[in-house]
Amino acid sequence: MPFTVTTGGPVGGGSPDGPTFGDMIDAIADDVDDTTGEYGDAIQRAIKAAIRYCEREPYYFNESRDVTFSTVSGQEWYDYADNDDIGTLVRIVAAYSEDASGQRTLLSRAMPEDIELLADNGSSRGEPYCFTYFDQRVRLYPIPGATVYTIRLQLGPYRLWTLSDTTDTNSWLDEAYDMIKARAKYILHKDTLKDASLAAEALNDFNDQEQSLKAETSRRSGRGRIVCTAF
Repeated sequence: MPFTVTTGGPVGGGSPDGPTFGDMIDAIADDVDDTTGEYGDAIQRAIKAAIRYCEREPYYFNESRDVTFSTVSGQEWYDYADNDDIGTLVRIVAAYSEDASGQRTLLSRAMPEDIELLADNGSSRGEPYCFTYFDQRVRLYPIPGATVYTIRLQLGPYRLWTLSDTTDTNSWLDEAYDMIKARAKYILHKDTLKDASLAAEALNDFNDQEQSLKAETSRRSGRGRIVCTAF
């Protein structure tokens, strides 16, 4: 059954032949026997809430190294005006500075208060060698000079673009369809249908799906050997 989605936002990732937002809406409506579309809006809200809940955790499909921005002479703070993703970052795993020749340097991560002390007079200029994230902005030190550098962020997790139309898809639907569906049904049963028994059943299904997906993520990203940690 068709539903009209009123919220907006671009969509990123996902296979064009994979399940769509509308497919999941219809599947959940079928599961709860919503033959009249009475709960269409609630189902949409539940799916979006499920994604918002899950997107805080890293999985093999919501990582990225493609968020970049260029330094500006005399500018130490960078926000959504420099890259739309900066204001919504969940976790920066690493940051790199690249010069015009493609030479890449790993930036050290500093505490916000440490850079506050280093950059208090704004006199140090040059190629950045450390960064921090504070107030939904990236701060670089030293303050970039006239030479332009590309700052590349390695992110995990990375927030995928928002689903909008029923024909939209993204990697949450391609790679984590069953987990998102189970979480959405839990939210729907708990908040809208007020059925504690079915909510508990959906939550158990979600926990099972989440554990399975985290295990697959570990297998994909694991090195297969123990690495010593320095303290």
